[in-house]
Amino acid sequence: MAIRISNDLDEIDGVIERFNAFAAGHGIPDAVRRTFDIAFDELLNNIISYGYAEGAERWIAVDIRLVGDELEVVIVDDAVAFDPFARAAPDTELSLEDRAIGGLGIHLVTKMMDRATYERDDDKNVMVIAKRWRGAPGAQPDLQEAKDDAD
Repeated sequence: MAIRISNDLDEIDGVIERFNAFAAGHGIPDAVRRTFDIAFDELLNNIISYGYAEGAERWIAVDIRLVGDELEVVIVDDAVAFDPFARAAPDTELSLEDRAIGGLGIHLVTKMMDRATYERDDDKNVMVIAKRWRGAPGAQPDLQEAKDDAD
């Protein structure tokens, strides 16, 4: 399924709704679906909020596909070059007061996915996130582990 949205935060809910319909139609377990809902909210919010000059209307492509035992999502945008997965994981052992601001959402996304990659290709950011879901080991996201990391 291919989705194209403008760089408007109000568009994120529509992506999640369309994805949820796709997931239901393909028998994707709710736990896996919820993992991607979180990832869409985090990644698209970051692109839209920080990647573009204010007032510039741009387009973001979201391609959702089943590849073997994986659910794979490719997000392509022409925002400022930024690799969200290159940043060091936040120190979740520190108290909230002592932690640096930012990075926790991306950390959760990478912990919940089996694969999260970034490349800059032809002046575009290309992010790929993927999760095994058909009876493969690791098919169910460990949401408790991700939550524990956030605490």
